[in-house]
Parts: sequence; structure tokens; C-alpha cells
Amino acid sequence: MTKSSFNLSWLTQRPYIIAMIISLVLVLWMASGPSAAEQKAAIQAEKTPQSSTNAKVKAQVKVETRYGSNVHKTIELYGRTEPDRIATLKAEVRGKIIKVLAKRGAKVKKGQAIAQIALNDLPAQLTRSQALLTQREVEYQGALKLSKKGYQGKVQLAQAFAALESVKSDIQGLELDIANTLIKAPFDGILNTRYVEVGDYVASGDDIAMVADLDPLIIRAHVTEQQIAKLSVGQAAQVTLLKGQTRQGKVRYIASVGDDATNTFKIEVTIPNDSMDNKAQLLAGLSSELSIALEEVSAIKISPALLALDEQGNIGVKSVQNAIVQFTPINIIKSESDGIWLTGLGDKAEIITLGQGFVRAGDRVEAIYSDNKLSDNIGNEADASNTATDE
Repeated sequence: MTKSSFNLSWLTQRPYIIAMIISLVLVLWMASGPSAAEQKAAIQAEKTPQSSTNAKVKAQVKVETRYGSNVHKTIELYGRTEPDRIATLKAEVRGKIIKVLAKRGAKVKKGQAIAQIALNDLPAQLTRSQALLTQREVEYQGALKLSKKGYQGKVQLAQAFAALESVKSDIQGLELDIANTLIKAPFDGILNTRYVEVGDYVASGDDIAMVADLDPLIIRAHVTEQQIAKLSVGQAAQVTLLKGQTRQGKVRYIASVGDDATNTFKIEVTIPNDSMDNKAQLLAGLSSELSIALEEVSAIKISPALLALDEQGNIGVKSVQNAIVQFTPINIIKSESDGIWLTGLGDKAEIITLGQGFVRAGDRVEAIYSDNKLSDNIGNEADASNTATDE
């Protein structure tokens, strides 16, 4: 066996030695650095301008010009409709209900009879007292004549006078009891509840009926410390009910003492409710929204979807000025079904309506104006757009 064949056989029996040799060669080659050709190519690439990577892509955003309008600041409150006044009629004499003269839910006039309580022996007591009154008058006149002649003292005269006045008092009480057997409405309103039927027995103080005055109708709400300073009695207010019905009313009452639990103040707004048709008349207990107009300001109307937040969490709107994105904090003064009214944007603003989520304040953009832009501003805005594009 030759020496070379012995070495080859020895190496094949030890493959890890071959792997170590190959690894060592690769390490030495990588440590030697790039070749001269590769270095030349890298230097040439550095000298070649890469316009495609250095050129900054300018974002495009859709912009609409919005103009301010004079609108009123408003206070939005929630409340419920309530009657102007409620009276619970009670029995003032005891007895049986013999007549029911008004139906539940019916309109009643002031003084209209609602129910009748039996008279029982009240007429007989009145007749007896009236007869006794005649007797007491004769006795008093006789005592008066004797007193003038000196045949009777002042004590006897005073006793006769007291007896006469006592009978008169009894008669007045009986007449009042007889009148109170007829239960009458204290004011115009609705007989909302009747607690008795024919045949019921009532004692003095028992409930007979409840009458509610719904004209005007009252909306009670509560305002904060900041809001109450802006309100005054007589101020106009718009009331919107749950079904979309609207009524115009006025503030009639503002509390002078706040609620300790909620730190709010109660106010009352009145709205007319004089319909003769019960079905058209507004009801008490309905949820309602109050809108009270304050001072007039210039505001711009936008969709709530255009609102944005800055890095500090402030709510605002992104607009374009001289091709630069601006973030403007705003105040919401009024909300409607088709948008919200904002202050803080001035009388005119170039508001970003599409693409605002991809740009920040300070970014340079290409503004693309929408087709509904007013004709008298197309030229100026087109020049601004062209300037931004040229830059």
C-alpha cells in the first residue's frame, strides 16, 4: 500500500477533519473582504443618484371649502312633561256616593260636579237649627229691652246674644256640609282618576278624584352651575317629544337653590296645550328634549365623521392651508340629525374630507377639491392647488 493511498484512506475514515478544513477556508475567504471589482461596483452605485428612493411621495387628500353661518349656541336638556297643577279631591263629609257625574279621562270645567254624596239627615238638622234661630232672636230682643229698662243685667243679655250667635254658626256649618256633598272640579282640567263608584261609602278625608291641568304643559329639567348663569325667565325654548313632535315654549321658572345631591338647578318650561281634541292634546309624563337658544355665533357645519384627535387627545378638525395640513381644536355648539355645528374654524375652512387618517399636522399634501365647491372660489383654490403641486 502506498503512502498517498494510506493518507486518503485515513481521511475518509475521519470526515470531521474534512469539514473543519472546509470551514477554515471559508472563514479566511470572508475575512479577506470584497474583491476589487466588487469595491468598484459599490463606489459607482454610491455616485449614481437614486431619484426614485430620494423623491418624497406627496399625499393626496380630498378637500371641501366650508363657510360659517350665524347660529345660536344652545343648551340641550332632557326632561318629562308634567301637568301645570294637580288636585286630589277628598270627601269633607261622610256618607254614601249616590251619583257619579263625570267619566274618567273627561275634560271638566271649574265648578263642574263630579260626584254626589248622600245628604242623610243634614236637611233635617238645618230645619231644626233655623227654627231655633227664630227662638233665639226673640229671646235676645226681649233681653235687650229689659236691659234698657234696667230690669235685667248685662250677664243675661250676653247669654242671650251668645245663644243667638251659636245657632247662626250651626246653620252656616250645616249649609257648608250640604254644599260639600257635591264634589266639584276646582279648575279646568282632565278628570284623570276617579276613586269612587255609586254605592261606595266615604268618610271625611277619603279620596274622591284627581284633576290635572294640562294647559299649559310643563317640562321640568335640571341645569348645571355653568348653564344656569346663561338662562333667564321668559327665554324661548324648543321642546322635542319622543315621537318627533316639536313645540315652542318659554322658561317660566328657575330655581334659586340647587339640589345638594346633584348640584343642579331645576327649571320649568311651559308650552301651550289648549287643543279641544283629547287625542291631539299632549300628555303628561312624556320624555322630551329641551333646546334653549343662547347667543348667536359664527359656526361651520360638518359631519361627525370628519372629527379627529391630535397626539394630546384634543378633538378637532384637519384642514389644508397653503398645502400644509393644519389641526384646529374646535367646540361643538349644536348637533342636528345631519351634522354638527363647530366654532374655532373661523368663517371659512378648507376641511379634509377624505384621507385625513393618513396625514398629520404639518404634512405637505396635494389638495384635491371636490366638485361642489362654490364657483367664486374655484380660481383661487385651483391656484393654491397648483402651487402645492409645483412645489
